[in-house]
Amino acid sequence: MKQLTKILVGVAIIIAVFCLSFFFFYKRAQRSLAKQPLILTSAVINQPLPQANLVNISGERLDDKKLRQGRVVLVFSLLECAPCDRENEFLKTAVGNRKDVTFFYVIPFGKKDQALKAAQGKYAFETVFDQSSMLSRSLQIYQVPIKIFVEDGIIKKTWLDATLEPEKQAEFKQWLNTL
Repeated sequence: MKQLTKILVGVAIIIAVFCLSFFFFYKRAQRSLAKQPLILTSAVINQPLPQANLVNISGERLDDKKLRQGRVVLVFSLLECAPCDRENEFLKTAVGNRKDVTFFYVIPFGKKDQALKAAQGKYAFETVFDQSSMLSRSLQIYQVPIKIFVEDGIIKKTWLDATLEPEKQAEFKQWLNTL
C-alpha cells in the first residue's frame, strides 16, 4: 500500500509539473505576441475585403457596393488619438476634391452612438462605425491609424501607421496622383 501511495504521489507531481510548465509556456507566448506590433501584414494584399457591417450615425448599414465597387480607402481611426488627428489634417489637404476615390473613416471600437456623434464634422470624409468590430477583427486591426486601399473589393495596399513624416506624406500624395 505504501508503494502504491508513493507511485500515485509521483504521478501527481509529474502531472502538476507538466501543467505548470504548460501554463508558464502559454503565458510567455502570449506576452511575446502582445509585444509584436500590428498583425495586419502584406498577406492581405490581393485578398478580398472581408465581410463588413459598417453603420453611419443614422444607424443605417453602409451599402456593400460602396466598399466593393470602384476605389475605396478605409481609414481606421479613433477620436482620442493624436496621430489619428494629425492623419486627418494631412488627408484633408492631400485628397482634395478627388471624386474617383471614396474615403471612409472607420471607427473600429467603442460605443457606436457616442463615437459617431463625436465624429460629426471632425473628419474630412464620411465616418462609419465597425459594428461588432467585424471588419477590424477580420483584418486583425488592433491599433490605429491604418489606411487600406480597396479596388473593386480587393485589398491592394495598406499603410500601417500615420502619414506624419514629410517623406511618407510625399509618397502617399504621389501614390494618390498615380491612381
